[in-house]
Amino acid sequence: MLGLGKVLYDPAHQPFAPEGWIFRALFAFAALMRSFGALLAMQTSSILLGLPLVALQQWIPMPRLLGQRLLQALPETVMALLISWLLLRYAHKASLSELGLGWRPGAWKEVLLGALGGMLALLLAVLPLLALGLGQFEASESKIRGPFGLVVLLGLIALAAFSEELILRGYAFQTLAYPLHMMGAVILTSGAFAALHWNNRGANEFTVANTFLAGCVLGMMLAWRRSLWPVAAAHFGWNLATILLGLNVSGIVIPLVPFRIAWRIDTTWTGGAYGPEGGVPCTIVLSLLLLILIRLYYHRHTSGQTSA
Repeated sequence: MLGLGKVLYDPAHQPFAPEGWIFRALFAFAALMRSFGALLAMQTSSILLGLPLVALQQWIPMPRLLGQRLLQALPETVMALLISWLLLRYAHKASLSELGLGWRPGAWKEVLLGALGGMLALLLAVLPLLALGLGQFEASESKIRGPFGLVVLLGLIALAAFSEELILRGYAFQTLAYPLHMMGAVILTSGAFAALHWNNRGANEFTVANTFLAGCVLGMMLAWRRSLWPVAAAHFGWNLATILLGLNVSGIVIPLVPFRIAWRIDTTWTGGAYGPEGGVPCTIVLSLLLLILIRLYYHRHTSGQTSA
């Protein structure tokens, strides 16, 4: 059965793996193909489900292209939930709650702390440059129309963060965690996360490397907290803080605030059109976060074995 607590922490509940490196390699390959098939099914079905929603774009109170991109999160979430539920129920005899979607006591606190943590991490990558006088705020036009537009925008941003986490660090992550080890699952799903952002505006090899690092941070946070909720909240918090500073989010322009930051330094430090995720400060912040989360994960793992 799946479930972060079982697969990653309780060997007694881990699925059977044959002895010998050849058989283990085949076992890992089968898990990889199953996860790839699940991801392909989620993406393909979400595209088909999204076709009827095209007519709704004219009612979204924001620029057409932005509304189109954010609206994609709705069919992605629906199909990711449906396909994950079908695979869990009929292939693993498990439930969605075992995918890290269980709502346990104190979950609201985890979600809030996750969102604040994501916002703080982004601020740590941007504010030092502003404090050094390397950028300044200048007027810019906000294209989000009224309070209703703000509510819709925040809802779609939250949905987009949740759908990405569900697709990459839900079923795919957990079915790969055992045959490839947890670190293997983190690396593969982070690679997919980076690949999804390769065609974004301003993307290059450096931005993809940083996006890969961000995926590793989110994967380790999932393994540490054993829940998708704080991970999705951290993803949302990072994106929200980026938008509130008037910066691009992975190359996407979201004109919520009536200002933007004009940088006076090379794009190597600022990320350019891609946004702060493409800058050196982001590399430093994400690397430190990754080391901290790895430490926390193994500390919890060791403590659990000791108490047992």
